[in-house]
Amino acid sequence: MSDAKFPALVRILPLRKPASGTLAVPGGKSVGNRAILLAACAGGRSVLRGLLASDDTDAALRTLSALGVRTRLVGGALHIDGAGLDFPVRAGEIRIGSSGTVGRFLPGLLAASTDGDWTLVSTPQLAGRPLTPLVGALKGWNARLEFVEPGKSFPLRVRGGGLSGGETPVSARASSQFASGLLLAAPLCRKPATVRIDDLDPEETYIDITLDLMGRFGVGSKRSWKDGALLVDFEPRRYAPADITIEADANTAGYFFALAAVTGGRVGVANLDAASRQPGIKFLDVLTRLGCAVDPSDGVVVSGPPHPLRGGFSIDMRAMSEMALTLGVLAVFADKPIAMTNLRHIRGHESDRIAALAAILRSLGAKTDETENGIAVHPLRRENIANVVIDPLDDHRVAMSFAVLGAAANGIAIQNPGCVKKTCPDFFTMLRRTGAALAP
Repeated sequence: MSDAKFPALVRILPLRKPASGTLAVPGGKSVGNRAILLAACAGGRSVLRGLLASDDTDAALRTLSALGVRTRLVGGALHIDGAGLDFPVRAGEIRIGSSGTVGRFLPGLLAASTDGDWTLVSTPQLAGRPLTPLVGALKGWNARLEFVEPGKSFPLRVRGGGLSGGETPVSARASSQFASGLLLAAPLCRKPATVRIDDLDPEETYIDITLDLMGRFGVGSKRSWKDGALLVDFEPRRYAPADITIEADANTAGYFFALAAVTGGRVGVANLDAASRQPGIKFLDVLTRLGCAVDPSDGVVVSGPPHPLRGGFSIDMRAMSEMALTLGVLAVFADKPIAMTNLRHIRGHESDRIAALAAILRSLGAKTDETENGIAVHPLRRENIANVVIDPLDDHRVAMSFAVLGAAANGIAIQNPGCVKKTCPDFFTMLRRTGAALAP
């Protein structure tokens, strides 16, 4: 679905006036990829509207193609003819690229199938990220999974044959995606299944997103807390087809809201609901704390203050860690330092995001205080922010965050801008719509 072309380097020029505009931001990859995989496992035709065209979405669709699940686009909506648990192609290699959602959601669904023998192959980047908590928990249901290469999460061999059921524990400390991967497979067990989620942040909303979406595909659950862990109980049940419209990705919307914040502008996202359960929607509260005005009456509109952003606080970012880089670049423009904590896990994302933020900000002239678990960013006068060339380390969030900083200050050049395809191939086009100018 993604066919955007990118140069080797793009230059972001300084904005000549405050950012403005109303955008329709593509749907969230996390919701979209969950929906694609659930539709593939449903017994009948599902229709998904508002899907993001991105590398991660492409990875999910390649997975369906490799499994023989039929898909077609009809007027911008994706129709998926679900195969239930009997995938037409029952053996072979499935290339998942760098998609963490596919890599962590697919193994349990394949293991729950009636029969099959597949090998999931990823990029080296994803192969270096952890998967052991998920694999260990799935083996508690007698899943047949096998790491092909020592010390790497992928390639991963997955054989079908079904899941037994019962209670299996999983830690959400490293990533809630491990828990979501188990939840998606749980109702497909032969017997009632319970997922025990340990180390879960009480404000973690991706679990709610997963369970809500499962409900839209006809699967209910029962939740309870015991000894500090969340227990989610399922009766055996197959997924039913669904017709779903996917709302704007709140994390992506945050970059454009940030640009309004730091330029004293006004930017709206028409297809986002301020009552969304996406974790990124909590960033609206942070923007308010920085001095912005948020209007949720028609989509979401953010207006930046006429004065410098208000800093001087520390914030636990665990529940919205995807927004850490966005807040990190905004902190440069604040009147006092801003410290972000509880972020140790983002060192294992597409890049070591704490180290990347600190290193690039230092190259721009800003001071940072980096810890293992977070970072504090000190303000820098706008005229003193250097215009440099940065390497985003093939990390879409690094590229998009620093594009905002460059447009709001004195410009910036970004190598490998095509890395934004992971979640928002049209990012630079949308940036232009707010008033930013780009040069090759």
